[in-house]
Parts: sequence; C-alpha cells; structure tokens
Amino acid sequence: MDDVRRLSDEIAIKSSKEAEYYPIDRYFLEPYIKDILALDRGDFLLYNFERVNNLYTVHLMLCIPELWETLTINELISIVNKFTNSFSFFSLILFSHKYVEINLINLILSLNISKDMLDEIVDYLNKQYTNLLKEDSELFVIEEGIIGIKYDDWMCIKQRLLLDKRVEPAFTSMDELKHYIDTLY
Repeated sequence: MDDVRRLSDEIAIKSSKEAEYYPIDRYFLEPYIKDILALDRGDFLLYNFERVNNLYTVHLMLCIPELWETLTINELISIVNKFTNSFSFFSLILFSHKYVEINLINLILSLNISKDMLDEIVDYLNKQYTNLLKEDSELFVIEEGIIGIKYDDWMCIKQRLLLDKRVEPAFTSMDELKHYIDTLY
C-alpha cells in the first residue's frame, strides 16, 4: 500500500500544477500509466476513492479505463466494503453513473453499510442527483478528446459490467432519475 500511496500522492500533487485540464487528464497521466497498472488494482482504487475530493477522483478514474477493463463486480464490492467515508461512496456513484453509465446505487445500498452511512448516501443522492447526468460541456470534453479519452474507451467496460445482473444501466432522463432517487431506502 505504501507504493500506492506514494504514486497516488505524487500524481495528485503534480496534476494540480501540470495537467492541462483541471484537475487531471490522460495526457498528464501517460507517463504514470505503466506504474499505475503495476500496482495492486484494488489498493489503487481504494486509496484513490478514499480521497475526499470527488472531482479529482472521478476524473482520475475516467482517465484510466485500463484499471476497469477486467474489474469484476465482486472485486468492486470487496473495495466498497472497505470504504471508510461517505465521499468514497459519492465518488463511485458519481463516476459509475455519469461516465461508465451504469447504476450501482441499489447494489451499494444492499451491502452491509451502517445506517448512518446509508442515510448520508441517500441524503447526498437526494441533493445531488442532477450531477449524475452528463452536461453538454462534459460530453463535449470527452467527445473532443480534450482530456485524452473517448467514450469508446468505456463502452466495452460498460457492456461487460452490465452482464452482471446486479448492475443496471444508468438513467438518462432527469425525470426518471429523480423518481428513482425519491423511491430509495
């Protein structure tokens, strides 16, 4: 875990000063990709989801589809079960719904999570559900390759993860998403 912490911290610090796109982009990450992939994937994901900066974590994950190419839902559950703060859940839900276009909310809420944590997650979703859908500007940044990735980088991952019956497609309509959030928990 020390190697994960050291590399992750170095990337986070340098990206804030050197990345072209705030808070991080694939172009900045290129020299680090091989080293990231050499680390334990679960430890890397856990450490970075545990950071208390949703914006950074979500963009970091978006820029490294290779970490997700063979990740199984069981592995993801194992990581989620180690989360220690609500921001980790928020980052994963935001990233997976908005960018991978899968809905993990029911799966997450079905895990053995404390009532207080469940309440925080549902409260967050009630207040922030509009952020789970991409805005036109975010779509533009991805479609134009401004951060160095394209949607095609994520489509196979999305389709593979949707093969697991515990995973649902993300909502694409604000009204449907709002109704779904209103019926949680």
